[in-house]
Amino acid sequence: MSTDNPFLIGDEPGVSPQISGLIGMFRYARKTTLETVAGLSVKDLDHLQDPDSNSIGGLLYHMAAAEAWYQSNTFDRREWTPAESARWQVALELGPGARTQIRERPLDYYVAQLAEVRSRTEQELRARDDDWLAESGPFFPGYPANNYWKWFHVCEDEINHRGQIRWLRKRLPGVD
Repeated sequence: MSTDNPFLIGDEPGVSPQISGLIGMFRYARKTTLETVAGLSVKDLDHLQDPDSNSIGGLLYHMAAAEAWYQSNTFDRREWTPAESARWQVALELGPGARTQIRERPLDYYVAQLAEVRSRTEQELRARDDDWLAESGPFFPGYPANNYWKWFHVCEDEINHRGQIRWLRKRLPGVD
């Protein structure tokens, strides 16, 4: 994907075709996610639609946490360290812990988390090829998964949660 045209996916110079496509899809998904949350206040990011919902801030942090988990799983081939778990686990799981702990942070905080994680993802993907995407191993009990599915899941997870964010934003008091 050309950085100036989000509607052209693929053909990243020096990157294998399937990885190039993933990078383009990641960039477009992120562009639209950031457009969806533009201008939101801390109050907006912390708003809970009901006692069981996640906040927009929690969903943004979850996107970064999920991507960080797949980095460890696919690039590093390891579980999180205790420090990584302390940073990311509550956001990965969402739910009650996230509703109480992921609060009172400005949009810039979440955008920085997303950018930090994405920077590493793109760097690591560029160092790999389509054969790496095809590598598979144990994943879900009884089911293997390949790296391609894992990174597809990161992209579709963001798109899914962006849809939730759009739904939540439309219901924010005083926001368009």
